[in-house]
Amino acid sequence: MPEQNMEGFYRSSFIPRAHRIGRLTLAIAMVLCLMPALYLSFVLGAFPGVGPILTGLLAIATIVGIMWVVEPVSYFPVLGVCGTYISFLSGNIGNMRMPVVISCQSAIEAEAGTRKAEVAAVLGIVVSVLVNLVFLIALVLIGSALIAVLPAPVAEAIKAYTLPALYGAVVIMFINSATRRNALTGAAAGLAIFLSPLSEIYSSAAAGILAIVLAVALNWGNRAAVPKAA
Repeated sequence: MPEQNMEGFYRSSFIPRAHRIGRLTLAIAMVLCLMPALYLSFVLGAFPGVGPILTGLLAIATIVGIMWVVEPVSYFPVLGVCGTYISFLSGNIGNMRMPVVISCQSAIEAEAGTRKAEVAAVLGIVVSVLVNLVFLIALVLIGSALIAVLPAPVAEAIKAYTLPALYGAVVIMFINSATRRNALTGAAAGLAIFLSPLSEIYSSAAAGILAIVLAVALNWGNRAAVPKAA
């Protein structure tokens, strides 16, 4: 197919079809994600009320709400149209999909934003999702079998300490990669959660706001202290 015809097919057929399929699959995924909550709320009568739902939304939005805007904008030039839909459907974009995409594009020397790079991104993401699913299913089956044969005290200890250990590892990674000011900001936000007289949800939201304000203020002061080039 000539280059001109290929470009016309890409714009007139491929991209509209990708948007149509991508929006449909994301809509189906959102409905499926909501079904357990809707079933518990309206079938089993466990609806918590509008207030707790809004409070939880506020707590989450305060901490990660900015990423709802930043991630799609920053990832799209590398992932492309199809890659963006697939990545946001499967998740683990920053720590799994992006490294795979960059490696695939570098292997074939494709410049980000080109059609060649977009094809490489789609193939890399699809393969990474399949590999992730295979290993995840295998680990779940193996882990369930191991938990079943372990003594009850050992199994309870594993269940009790696994999540804190994971969070501890994430905190260490954050401290090692962050500047001293940002690390102190995160520590101050964590202390605010434990020392705040507010409830856990409200204190988490307050800590998130405090972390954002402190990080912006400290980095803004550091930027102002840097002399401008003549």
